[in-house]
Amino acid sequence: MAEPGAGQPEAPVRGTTGGANPTASKAAEKGPSWAEVARGAPRQPEWTNHRISPRELEAMQNRFSEVVVVPEEELEAARLEWRSTTVLVRSLGRSVPGDWVAREMQRVGRLQYKVGCFPLTEGCIAVRFANEADREAALRNGPWVVGGQMLAVDRWRPNFIPGAGGIGRVVAWLRLPGLPLDYWKKETIFRIAARAGNPLALDGFTEKGSRYGFARVKVEVDSSVPLTPGTFVMGSSAGLEMKIWQSFIYENLPAPCSKCGRIGHS
Repeated sequence: MAEPGAGQPEAPVRGTTGGANPTASKAAEKGPSWAEVARGAPRQPEWTNHRISPRELEAMQNRFSEVVVVPEEELEAARLEWRSTTVLVRSLGRSVPGDWVAREMQRVGRLQYKVGCFPLTEGCIAVRFANEADREAALRNGPWVVGGQMLAVDRWRPNFIPGAGGIGRVVAWLRLPGLPLDYWKKETIFRIAARAGNPLALDGFTEKGSRYGFARVKVEVDSSVPLTPGTFVMGSSAGLEMKIWQSFIYENLPAPCSKCGRIGHS
């Protein structure tokens, strides 16, 4: 006795001229290969962008009217753990592993303990020291360049939202090429460099006056504002005022954006 369905031809697979293709069936069950995924459009990860536009924020405020109120004393108890010992770090170029940053800060500071490292979001980490003195020394010890990438390093602050920007403090060496010899005093150099950022220190050659090709000063720059390419300097000689242009050269900083003049993005 024939089995039910016996003698009936199987329906051909669409797009083929014969019977079912077992290889195609197995491939369909397993899903696309890695090569196929690589050739296709990249998937956008979900919930990785913490930035909220003003329009989105207004819509959310209208929809979610309830607010969670956290007591101040509860927040202060948690903030004590981070307030005086932690810095926030952001790479101005490619992302750098957090443990590389922690090891470099430990090496430069000659610390006898392991510096804590806490990844927050892609390209943003928190580094915690044992005490405030080591934290402040790390802020002065810049510029920080790890893995060939310049780092923005700033003090931790309450209510900091990872991924929303706000880490803009960068320590960099600033060159003043062609500075006239009569301007080669610490006070004068600091006065000129203050147009680029907050001057911190002169390098050894500049301070000792053992090299006069260009003055070199360590400055604290805010990467959230456009870089200053230079400044006019007004001096006087024999009762006559003279205005000269002094250009600024920032060492190791990535090229600024051609539209807004800021660093940290293309």
